[in-house]
Amino acid sequence: MNKREERSHKFKLLFSTLFYEGEEKEEQISHYSFEKEEDDEDVIAFDCLPDEEKAYLEAEVLKILERLPELDSMINADTEGWTTKRMSKTDLTVLRLSLYELKFQEEIPKKVVLNEAVEIAKKYGGADSGSFVNGVLARILPKLSPELSESAEKKGKKSEKKGKKEQKNSSFHIVLNKKD
Repeated sequence: MNKREERSHKFKLLFSTLFYEGEEKEEQISHYSFEKEEDDEDVIAFDCLPDEEKAYLEAEVLKILERLPELDSMINADTEGWTTKRMSKTDLTVLRLSLYELKFQEEIPKKVVLNEAVEIAKKYGGADSGSFVNGVLARILPKLSPELSESAEKKGKKSEKKGKKEQKNSSFHIVLNKKD
């Protein structure tokens, strides 16, 4: 199972727990179908994951569930006019999963987490889910990763300087067509 498939399973597992309380959440995880989907031009084949991969995914989702109050607090702190209770369940699940990865799985590159979060939101969410998730994560990321924030600021300043330099050096010509 590659990282993308792993993230997709985690998303689905985590999503399935949103409709249950307390111990029922853990029970719901045990009912998840760990089938790997392969879409090949209208043919879908299912292949069940090995037991060790199932156990790993279940354990990872349980870790995320343990951190929900902390993750939700981060989301609520940086979303103006939105709370986790108002968000679509799909967007909320994507945000929780990606924030968990950003904060607690430092071995995963931050840019990969952001890109995958947006892709999952686009795939499973509504028309604006990708941009909504991207916007929320963009607000939270500088608090989690100051070096990325500084890097983005430096890039912004470089492109701003480059733009000013290009403006100074640019010239244009007006060509008029003469009528014979």
